[in-house]
Amino acid sequence: MGSRALMRRLLIGSLWLTSAIGLLASTVRPAAAQDPSQMIDRIVAVVGDTAILQSELQELVFRLQAQGVQIPDDPQQLDAFLKQTLDTKINEVLLVIHAEREGITISDGEVSDLVDDQIASVQRNFRSQIEFEQALASEGITSAEFRIRITEQTRSQLLAQRFLQSKMGTLQPVPVSEEEILAQFEMQKASLGPKPATVTLKQVVLTPKPSEESRRAAQEEAEQALGRARAGEDFAQLASQYSDDPGSKDNGGQLGWVSQGDLVSEFGDALFSMRVGDISDVVETTFGYHIIKLERVRGNERSARHILIAPDMTPEDTARAHRLADEVAAALISGADIDSLNRLYGDPTERASLTSFPQDRLPEGYLAAIQGASAGEIVGPFSMEVPGITGGKWIVVDLISLSPAGEWTLDDVRDSLRQQLEQDKMIQRVVQDLREKTYIDVRFEGQPTIR
Repeated sequence: MGSRALMRRLLIGSLWLTSAIGLLASTVRPAAAQDPSQMIDRIVAVVGDTAILQSELQELVFRLQAQGVQIPDDPQQLDAFLKQTLDTKINEVLLVIHAEREGITISDGEVSDLVDDQIASVQRNFRSQIEFEQALASEGITSAEFRIRITEQTRSQLLAQRFLQSKMGTLQPVPVSEEEILAQFEMQKASLGPKPATVTLKQVVLTPKPSEESRRAAQEEAEQALGRARAGEDFAQLASQYSDDPGSKDNGGQLGWVSQGDLVSEFGDALFSMRVGDISDVVETTFGYHIIKLERVRGNERSARHILIAPDMTPEDTARAHRLADEVAAALISGADIDSLNRLYGDPTERASLTSFPQDRLPEGYLAAIQGASAGEIVGPFSMEVPGITGGKWIVVDLISLSPAGEWTLDDVRDSLRQQLEQDKMIQRVVQDLREKTYIDVRFEGQPTIR
């Protein structure tokens, strides 16, 4: 039980942010916790050579409460809850201890960047810096102490995550029975909420292509901007002058923090092969020609600026894409294979299919196009506006199935539950192995006043 709770705490990226907001914004704080100076701290467990204090357990309870976890009122249930929470804390400490023993490290820069983001997010919940400082003061801590607390939590979280990832990558998948999946489904069914209406489809997305003359002109302009950047001119100013990316041009080409999966492959491959301060060669994507400058690294994320030079698109280029989309739709109606057509004409940066995708998450253009259509129909072509692409893209859809809203069935979630249970068991195996070879002394006695 403790390791399952730990898994969820470690894998939910917003945990520490939620905790921080709960620490400051919770309007219900028990009287016993109001005055830290009146608390007598003591050791509730020892893991290896690390002591876990009552105050740490209390803080974990407050964080869980801030996330909406109901704290039992019944003394026996409360005692069991606190023991389970302490067990979770012991598992966290175990993972951090063994991560450090195996030489896993987290750079100060990586932690600092995450802490900056989290504190900034917390501050946005207050109308002013003064109000934020007052909220901290009411909790008996300064802004410096708050940063230290978030920093310690973040470093521990990252160490535990890295350690789990390193161990789980070496383990064989653990068998999960159908009975276990059914039991998990019954336990979670009430919390799943209503099942949304979904759609399963395949599609061919056609992007207008500029003429060769337009492409050459754009490439030459990109090479010119690259030369000026490498000569030492301010990259942000060059982006404001040259870039055709409406989302970043006015911000000096700033993309913010991105992971490789957020990017088209050519751009991502270039960015993630660079070192901080590097300026890339000209990179061609379906959007045009890019120049990239890597500014910061944070784990699997990069902060970068870019300049996009998009080839000029003429009305004839757009019309040519529309005619090709008409031909693709006609071919599909005649029985052609959509996968083959997608390989020939489709934009490789776009998804070729959607499976059981919630209809309310579809773009409006898709919703309008499939309105009134039936499973098995070919829909389109219809156009979708895309920033940076004059005339947008043309889409032809093979509508495979439509599922109405209703209640979830076991078949709907069987695969995801199996993966969840497999991961649970693998984490339990890792944690249990650590427990067997680590000194643990639990000194906790029932403490209802910890609330």
